[in-house]
Amino acid sequence: MKKKSLGVMLLAVFLICTLAPAMGLAQTVTATSVTNVTVKPENNTVGENSRYQITFNSNQILSGGIDTVHIRFPSEYKFNSASWQAGYVDIKGQVSGGVDYSNGLLSILLPKNATVYGGETVIINLAGAMMKNPQDMGQYSFSVYTSKETTPIASPKFVISEYVSSDGVSKPHVSLGRVKGYEAEQITVNFTTNKEGQLIGGVDQIILDFPIGFRLPQTIDVKTVSVNGIQMHGLNPVVVGQKMIIPLSSTMNFPENYPIEIILAPNSGITISRDTPNAILKASTTKNTAVVESFPFDMSKTSEEIYMPIDDKNPAVKVSPNGTGALGQWTFTIPKGGIQLTEGDSVQGFTLTFPNGTILPGSISAQSITVNGQQSSGVLVNPTRREVIFTLPIGVPINTEMSVIVSSSAGIQNPPAAVYLMDLTPLKGTKTITTKSFEIKTTSDVEVNPVDTSDKVVKLTLNDPIASKDGTAVILDVAPQLIDGFTMVPLRFVSEGLGVGVVYDGNQNTVTLTFGSRTIVLWPGSTLAKVDNTVVTLAKAPIIKDSRTLVPVRFASECFGAKVEFISAKDPITITMAADAIAKMPTVAEIQAAQAGAAGAAAGSGTGTGTGTGTGTGTGTGTGNGTGSGTGTGTGTGTGSGSVTGKTVSLKAGSNNANLRKGPGTTYDMVGLLLPSETAKIIEVSGDWYHIEFSYGMKAWVRNDLVDVK
Repeated sequence: MKKKSLGVMLLAVFLICTLAPAMGLAQTVTATSVTNVTVKPENNTVGENSRYQITFNSNQILSGGIDTVHIRFPSEYKFNSASWQAGYVDIKGQVSGGVDYSNGLLSILLPKNATVYGGETVIINLAGAMMKNPQDMGQYSFSVYTSKETTPIASPKFVISEYVSSDGVSKPHVSLGRVKGYEAEQITVNFTTNKEGQLIGGVDQIILDFPIGFRLPQTIDVKTVSVNGIQMHGLNPVVVGQKMIIPLSSTMNFPENYPIEIILAPNSGITISRDTPNAILKASTTKNTAVVESFPFDMSKTSEEIYMPIDDKNPAVKVSPNGTGALGQWTFTIPKGGIQLTEGDSVQGFTLTFPNGTILPGSISAQSITVNGQQSSGVLVNPTRREVIFTLPIGVPINTEMSVIVSSSAGIQNPPAAVYLMDLTPLKGTKTITTKSFEIKTTSDVEVNPVDTSDKVVKLTLNDPIASKDGTAVILDVAPQLIDGFTMVPLRFVSEGLGVGVVYDGNQNTVTLTFGSRTIVLWPGSTLAKVDNTVVTLAKAPIIKDSRTLVPVRFASECFGAKVEFISAKDPITITMAADAIAKMPTVAEIQAAQAGAAGAAAGSGTGTGTGTGTGTGTGTGTGNGTGSGTGTGTGTGTGSGSVTGKTVSLKAGSNNANLRKGPGTTYDMVGLLLPSETAKIIEVSGDWYHIEFSYGMKAWVRNDLVDVK
C-alpha cells in the first residue's frame, strides 16, 4: 500500500511539473533586467546643479564589494570623467565602494556591507556637486542595469525646464549686437511667462534689472522699445537706478505660458562696458513677481553674432584644426600699419581676448607663442576672462606685417561651432583691434593635431640646463637627471619640441599629451597612465621637481614614434621626431611591454647581498630577484618588488582591517577593506603599494606595510 501511495505521489508531481505552464501556474524564472526604474532631480531647472535620486528593484542577489550598478546618462549630461569620486554616490545609505565614469556610463561598486536581495528596492543618491542639469529644456531619461541584470532599463521621462520659481518667468536669454564704442547696437531679452502669468496691455508691466556696467539714460524713448514685434506707444519706460520698468501698451495682451521677446533698439541711449563677461540680467512682471536671473552672457559680444569687418586693416584669424573642442593653433595676420602705439615704433606684446566658450589652460609656455618667429618672453593667462597676455624680448616694428602664432601646444580648446570675432590689444597701443570674422565648425576641415612635414630634433644632456630645439639653444628650468636608474627629462620642453600638445590640469593633477590620434594621460606621482584610454603601468612614475614634471625620456618620446639616441652620460641625448612619426607609433601593447622590460631592467640593476640578474641602463639598488631586458648588465638582490608578484597577502597579525584603494596612494578613493580572514594575490607592485586580486575577481591596492606576504 505504501509503494502504491508513493507511486501516485510521484505521478502527481510529474503531472504538475508537466501541466503547470499550460495551466498558468507560477514558475521560477531568471530575471535579466531590473524593474521600476525612477529618476528624481531635486532641482529641475536647466543649467543648475541638483541632487539626483535613482530607485529600482533588483531581481537578483547583488553582493556588496563585488557587484556593480550601471547608470547610462543622456548625451546632454556632461561630466569630467576624472572628477567622479566614490563620495559623490551613496547607495542603500552608504558611500559607494568605488565609481568609474566613461562616455556617459557611471559604474558603481556596491559598498562591501550592502548586499541587495532579490526584489529589494535600491536607492542611489548622486551628489549635486557632480550633477548639473542640461542647458536645454526638455524631457530626459536615464537607463539602469547591474552586473547580474545586464539589460538596460530606461526610466520614465522627467522634465528639465527653464523655470526657477512657481511665481516667476523662465530664465531669460540675453543677447547683444556688436558693441560700437560703448553703445550697444541692440539688446534682446527673451523669456516665457509662467502659469497664471497672463499680461494685460495698459495694466501690467515688465521689469528688467540690468547688471552693473550697463548705463541707462534717465529717459528712454518709447519708440525704441518693442515687445513681440509690436512697437510700444504711450508711456515711456521708467528708469530707476539699474531697473527699467516697461508699461505694456494697450494692444499688448499676452496669455500665460507665452514667449516674450523684448528688443531695445541701438538708439535707446543705453551704453555698455565691453569688459564684463558672464553678466546676469534679472526679469519679473507684475503677474510673475519672483525675480529670475538670466543665463550668463558676455557684455561685449555673443557667440551668435555674425559681424564682417570690411576694413583691410582688420587682422585675419585662422584656427587649425577648426573643429569644436579641438586643441587648435591660432594664427593672426596683422596688416602693415594696422597698429598704432602711444610710444615707440615696435610692438612689445599683445593681449588676446578669445571668444566666449574658448577653454584656456591655467598657464601657457612662452615657447608656444611667436610673433614673426620671435618667441615670447613671458605669458600670463586669465581663463575666466579668456585673456592671454604676452611680452616680446625685442619687439616687432609696426611698419611690418605681423604673424602672431599661438601653437596647439598652448592647450587652448576651441569654442562651440559658430562665427566669431576676437579683440587684439597691443601693449601700449592706442586702441583695441577687432579681427575679421572666422568660423569654428562642428567637425574640423583638417585632421586633428596636424603634424609639421619637417623633422623635429631635441637635444639634452644629463645635469646640463642648456638644451636645443631644432638647433636653437634653450635654457631649461630643470636639467635632465638620473633618478633610480631612469633618465628623467622635463616633459613640457621635450613634448612641445617634438610637436606634442601638452595640457596640465592642476585641479585633477593630470598631464594630457596629444599627437595625431594618440592621447596619453599621466598622473605625477603614479605609475598608472592611460594610453588611448587603456591603462598602462609605467616603469617609473612622473615626478614634480621645481614645479616641472619630469618623465623617463624613452616613454615621453617613443610612445609617439620618436627615436632616442643615448650614447653615454656625457654625450647629448638626441630625440628625433620624423615627419612620418605617426605611422611609426607603437601599439598600446608594445608600450606596456616596453615599460615592463624597463621595470625589470631597473629592478635588476644595482648591488646587494643576495643574487639576481637583470639588464638596464643605470645604477641603483636592486630590490628583487628577476630578469629584465635592455642594454648593459648588473646584479641585484633582496626580497623586493620583483620577487613578490604572484605571492599571497593577508592582513598583518593583530590588525582589524586595512584600507583598499583604487590606485597606489592615499589620494585614491577607498574601494573596500581587507579583513583578517581574507587573502589575495599580488599582481603588480608600485613603490610601497601592492596591486592585489581576490579569488572572486575584485582588484585593489593595499600598502605593503599593512600586510604579510607568503
